[in-house]
Amino acid sequence: MSGILRTSASLSLNAADTIANASIKAVSNLKTHKPMAVTVLDAAGGVLVQKRMDGCPDGAYIKFSYAKARTCIHLQTSSRVFREKYTSGGEAPKFTQAASMVSIMEGELVPVAGGVLVVAEDGSAVGSVGVSGAAADEDEYLAWAGVQALKEEGGLGTVPENHCCTTLK
Repeated sequence: MSGILRTSASLSLNAADTIANASIKAVSNLKTHKPMAVTVLDAAGGVLVQKRMDGCPDGAYIKFSYAKARTCIHLQTSSRVFREKYTSGGEAPKFTQAASMVSIMEGELVPVAGGVLVVAEDGSAVGSVGVSGAAADEDEYLAWAGVQALKEEGGLGTVPENHCCTTLK
């Protein structure tokens, strides 16, 4: 049966909870402390954990964090890469393509930084993290920081490998 069945790895509930908690804890590393929402998905895009900090409005932020995480699963890259590929440079055809992709996916794609793909040592996707509530670069940092809590223990990495946040303490 070799070659017939495919297996895949995915984040566990415990790992997802650790990532979400570490993302929330990392808010203290930012110059501003805005309440945020975090969503951690498994390799298939199913919700493992969604958390909203005290003071974070219900509704939009949890949906944005979900869309950022789903973008990573659907496109197998970060939500920042989706933004840069289709919305930078002012090219109308690229922007039209991005808008069409978002529309077709009914809100499960968003060209905004703040979502990171979680990868195993072999580079295969095992989940994703989306954060919303701060500036896009800060959201990406918080998602990235969540995964860093398990990097040594589980050998996990992210796409992108590093964050772009410049507003850390």
